[in-house]
Amino acid sequence: MKSFLWLISPFCLISLGGLSQEISKQIDEAIAGKAIKADTSKKGPWKIGGILAINLSQQNSSYWVGANERYALNVGMSADLYANYAVKRNTWDNTLKMAYAFTHNESQGVRKTSDFIDLYSKYGRDISKKGKTFIALIANLRTQFTDGFDYDTDPRRRTSDFFAPATVLLTPGLEWRPSKAFSLFASPVGARSVFVTNDPYSYSYPGGIRPDGSQEKPISELYGVDPERKVDAQFGAFLSAKVDKELVKNVLYTSRLDLFSNYLNKPQNIDIFWTNNLIFKVNKWLVLSYQWNMAYDDDFVPEGESGPRTQFLGTFGIGFSAKF
Repeated sequence: MKSFLWLISPFCLISLGGLSQEISKQIDEAIAGKAIKADTSKKGPWKIGGILAINLSQQNSSYWVGANERYALNVGMSADLYANYAVKRNTWDNTLKMAYAFTHNESQGVRKTSDFIDLYSKYGRDISKKGKTFIALIANLRTQFTDGFDYDTDPRRRTSDFFAPATVLLTPGLEWRPSKAFSLFASPVGARSVFVTNDPYSYSYPGGIRPDGSQEKPISELYGVDPERKVDAQFGAFLSAKVDKELVKNVLYTSRLDLFSNYLNKPQNIDIFWTNNLIFKVNKWLVLSYQWNMAYDDDFVPEGESGPRTQFLGTFGIGFSAKF
């Protein structure tokens, strides 16, 4: 096996060298100002497309000074997809943002490092007849794919899963669109629910009883949810601002900032969710992207912490751009 790896290594290096030269050439052309023209060949009410990205790195070492792992593999994937509909005074905008990443090394095995799902849908009807003021309805779902763990505990502590938690928002309101790059939505009557659906399986120890006899906290309490009800229904004010703009030639920036105030529990403490994507177009199909998200929920108190903490998630990838 070792002989085979030594045999194919020169060919792998040659292939990687050729690929890197091609990518470098494409980047140089983009910087030189060869703009990527918008795809106007598709006609009709639907505009569908997005970015699919993957980031892969692998490392082997043997007695290398400064390298503590003999083997490590990092895999990251992300998607930023859209499907938008517009006919006369009606619009329906849909986005799906996803990210998943894991690392595998010799000492720790497989550990998830990123997990995120955000489905956002907004219907609007123009009431200004100028495309600037809309009556709108927003539906939003945020959750994750698989189990998350706290590895600082022994045994490891499961802290999350699919729909544990999940945040579901449904709210009508008014939207102002002063330009194609910016919109602002506001509603005084937003309905939001936080679900934690699988508490019976969320304990590190059988029955949630530690060896010292103390009761283990169910994960629903990490998110301010009653373990018996499994859902926290909230009612309050909602504000959302969106930006979708080409900063410079071939560099796109999309952003959405959501603010929610729960009238039923400490309305002065604003919950924040902010998602961003920076896209560098190399050519009409190859892109470099960096997606980062920030969240703050006054009800989320991580295990071992005395109060709420700001959450951050970033994903970098090399991927493909497609329009349908």
